Amino acid sequence: MKKILLSVLAALALVSCVRESIPVETPAEEGLVERTWTVSMTGEAHASVDGGLRPVWEVGEELSVYDHVSRVGRIFKVSSVDGNIATITGQISAGGDTPFDAVYPAKSAGDWSTDVSATLQIPEVQTIPAGRNVCPDMLVSTAHSDVPDGVIPFHNLASLLKVTVGREGLSDIRIDLAGPSSDEVRHYRAEPASGTFATGTYFIAVDPGTYGGLTVTCLEPFGQGYRKSSTSPLQAGAGGVINLGTVTDEKPWRYYEVTAVKPYASQQQLLDETGLSSRLSGYALLLPFIFPDLNKPASAISYTYISADPQGKPVELSAILYIPDAALDGTKALTGISLTSHGTIGSNAECPTMKAQFEGALAWKNYAMVMPDYYGFGASADRPQAFLDPETTARGNIDAYLAARQLLEDRKLTLPSRLYSFGYSQGGFNSMANLKYVSEHPELPIHFEKVMCGGSPFDVELTWNAYTNGTFRNAISFVPLSLVSINEAQQLGIPYGDLFKGELLANWKDWILSKAYTVAEINGRLGTDNLADILNADFLAGRGDAYNRLMEVCRRYSLTSGWTPPSGTKIILYHSNQDDTVPYENLTAMKAFLDSVAPGSYTASDGNNGGHVNAAVSFVLNLILEW
Repeated sequence: MKKILLSVLAALALVSCVRESIPVETPAEEGLVERTWTVSMTGEAHASVDGGLRPVWEVGEELSVYDHVSRVGRIFKVSSVDGNIATITGQISAGGDTPFDAVYPAKSAGDWSTDVSATLQIPEVQTIPAGRNVCPDMLVSTAHSDVPDGVIPFHNLASLLKVTVGREGLSDIRIDLAGPSSDEVRHYRAEPASGTFATGTYFIAVDPGTYGGLTVTCLEPFGQGYRKSSTSPLQAGAGGVINLGTVTDEKPWRYYEVTAVKPYASQQQLLDETGLSSRLSGYALLLPFIFPDLNKPASAISYTYISADPQGKPVELSAILYIPDAALDGTKALTGISLTSHGTIGSNAECPTMKAQFEGALAWKNYAMVMPDYYGFGASADRPQAFLDPETTARGNIDAYLAARQLLEDRKLTLPSRLYSFGYSQGGFNSMANLKYVSEHPELPIHFEKVMCGGSPFDVELTWNAYTNGTFRNAISFVPLSLVSINEAQQLGIPYGDLFKGELLANWKDWILSKAYTVAEINGRLGTDNLADILNADFLAGRGDAYNRLMEVCRRYSLTSGWTPPSGTKIILYHSNQDDTVPYENLTAMKAFLDSVAPGSYTASDGNNGGHVNAAVSFVLNLILEW
C-alpha cells in the first residue's frame, strides 16, 4: 500500500475497493442551516469517465463537507449534475462553511482538525466492476475554498494512467513504475471483477510523483503478454491523467524487452567463443562455401518476453536473436528466420543468453536465429526446468518467435516468409513440439516451411524404458533431470524418497535443481552408470503410485501420438543408428506415427555416424544443405 499525505482535510476514512454506503444520515440538530453549493469536477476522471472523457458524478451520491463550527464532517448529497458542474445540498452550522472543505465520496463524517492529515491508500490490485472503467474508490477528490460563493473545484488525489483496450480477452493490466532509486519499483495492477476486460478505456490509479520510467503489461488469462516500456521520466501529478496508448490485435504493444546486444566481427569469432573451432577444423576448407558471408559482422540480441509456466500462469522468459548486421541496418534483406532449439543442459551458465551457441553460426547464412533459453533457464532460472515438457517449451518457443518478429518489425525490417525450426537431441524434440503446438493453434499466423530434428527422444516412455532396462547407460543424469523436472514443474508432490536413494536422495536439490552443474558434472557426481545405485528399488521396478504418476506424464509428453502435422511443412528426421544416448527406436516410432497421420510428410536419414555427440556435427553439416 502507498500513501499520499494531505493537509487539506480534517479526516478521511481509509478507502478500499469495496464501496460502502452511509446507512444513516446525520440527524437534524439545532442551529443547522441548509446550504446549496455549485461545484466543478476538474480533470478527466472522478466517479467514472464518459465517452467524451468528461468527469461524471451521479445524482444522489454523497460527500462530506467539514463544519468549522462543530468540527465534524456532515453528509451532503449531489442534487443535480450538468456536465462537469454539480449542485450539492445538505446542512451545516451557521458560519461553519468558511472556509469550505469537502471530500468525495463520503466514507465517514470524521472530526475536523487543522493539524490532522487525511490519507488515501492506493492498493497494488484494483478491481474494476463491470460497466465501469476504474476502481471507483480510487477516485477520491477534495475541495477547499476560503470564499465558497462561486463554483468550488474538486481535485482528484490520485494520478491516473489511461490504457485503451482494443482487443478482447485481456484479464490483467499491470503498471511498473521505476522509483527514485535504481532498485525501487512500484507495482500496480487492474483486473476486472469477473472474466476479462471489454474493449474500451480504463484507468489505473498510481501514487503521484516523479518516476524514472514505466512498463505496462497487458495479459490474457493463459499468459500471453503485450508490453510497452519507456525509460523517459514520468511526472504523475495528483488529479492528472497520462495516456499510455492502445492494445489492439492489429498492432499490439511490444511484449519484449532488449536486455543486451553483443557484436560479432565474424563467424569465426563466434565459433571460437563456443569452443568448437577445433572440432570443425577438418571442415575448414568447406566453411567459405557453406557460409559465403562468414566474415561479415553479426549481432546477438538478448531479450525477455512474456509467456506461460506449466500451470498456464504468466512468466517472463528470455531468448537470444543472432542476426547479420547487414539485415539489421537494412542493406540486405533476410533470407529467413529459424526458431532454433538447443540441446539438453544442466547448468544455467550454458543457456543461450549466457553462453555463445554453435547454432548461431547459421546467422551467417543471412538468417535471423531465434534461440530461447527455455522455461527454467535465463530470466526464469529460479524455477525448475520443464525438461521434455512439449506444451510448456513449445509455448515459450513460439512466444519467443513472436516477440522476435515484433523486435525486427520495430527496427523497420521486412520479414521473410521462410520460417524453419530445428534442433538436435532435446532440441529436436522441442522443434517437433513447436510444430505440434502450431498445429493445435491454427489462429497463430505461423507456418514452418521445414522442421529438422536430429537424435531426438520423441517417445519419452520408450526412452525411459531403454534406460531402466539397462540398454542405455550413457548420460545417466538425464534420468534424475527428467524426474525432478516432472515432479517440480508439474507440481506432483511425490516424496523424493519414493524416487531416489543414496547420495542422489541427499543431494538432488544441489545437483539438479540448482542448475549449477553441467550434464557431465552431474554424471560425475552420480558416480555410476547403473540406475539401481540411484533410484528407489520399487520405482525402478515399475511399482507403486510414484511410478504410475510419472509414467502418465511421460506418455503425455510423448510426440508420437495425438496430433496431426499441418500440411505443407517438410519434416526432416535424422538419427545415427549408433546413438549411445537417445535410443534409435525413437526414429522408428516417429516414422510409424507420421506414416499413419501424414504419409509423405517427412524424409529420414539414419546412417552410421557414431555416438550421440559425434553425430551432432554430421547432423548440422547435413542440415546446412537444407538452407
